[in-house]
Amino acid sequence: MSPTKQVRIDPGHPYAETKHISFEFYKQTRSASAFGYEYFVSLPQAYDAETGKRWPLVLFLHGAGESQRGKNESYATLRHGVPKVILCYDRLKDGQEPKVDIPLRSGRRVPKEDLSTTPVPPSVCEFVAERFITVTPSLNMQYGYGWNAPALSSLLDEVIQDYRVDIRRVHATGFSMGGYGTWELAQHSPKRFASVVPICGGVEPLLALNIKHIPQWIHHGERDDIISISQSKQMYDALQKIGAPEVKFSKYPSLGHDCWTEAYNQLELWEWMMDKSLPEGSGEVQREAAKNKTNVERI
Repeated sequence: MSPTKQVRIDPGHPYAETKHISFEFYKQTRSASAFGYEYFVSLPQAYDAETGKRWPLVLFLHGAGESQRGKNESYATLRHGVPKVILCYDRLKDGQEPKVDIPLRSGRRVPKEDLSTTPVPPSVCEFVAERFITVTPSLNMQYGYGWNAPALSSLLDEVIQDYRVDIRRVHATGFSMGGYGTWELAQHSPKRFASVVPICGGVEPLLALNIKHIPQWIHHGERDDIISISQSKQMYDALQKIGAPEVKFSKYPSLGHDCWTEAYNQLELWEWMMDKSLPEGSGEVQREAAKNKTNVERI
């Protein structure tokens, strides 16, 4: 596979600037949907030196509150989850406390339980940043609410062509709208993922059979008044009923919607993810057919 012609773009804000890790912003060039995503990519420090190594990859899908609605608002995407971990790693290596303080989109009020400034444990910062390629698409609401699975699958095709990715160790995680998107993408591309980690999301339980083989670690706050924990429980129960071999369900009795800060701050989660891979010799990459893709550089 030959690399695509990557389109690096300026995010238009300073919040993605790093000194100690490669963290760049790009525009998707081809998509099986009518549009493509802008996305951040981080590379481990050893990526350029270890030229013979293929790296595990984690795709992160943010929630609705972290979406763009105006020009140059991708900074909202960086407040939580995987990109927050990467930025905290950079702060850690700079001798600072591993935390970020990134504003909300213009006009948004800070939620009462906003935990975006909670520090990330140094062990988590180092494990994620130094062992995974991370990909964080930034959803723009001008294309509608919710993650588009064909566009995301095309984005993964593009990234796998551009970087030395271990295709047996591609993982997906996300929270809230991204929790739904994680499960929906797994349904769309069931042979691609070594594991999925949906947080405070949901999906149609009748579709569980299609992804029963994928290791899954579900997380949800029991006090969530935005997306009921019943959404995750229904899927967990459906997977258990059909004999899914590896499904975990972490419930957080004292937490509401934002249980992702606690989940992503657990080193155990990342070690579990790192341990997962597709069966030896499979290495199948489920790609969107090239004939179905559109050049989206100018969209």
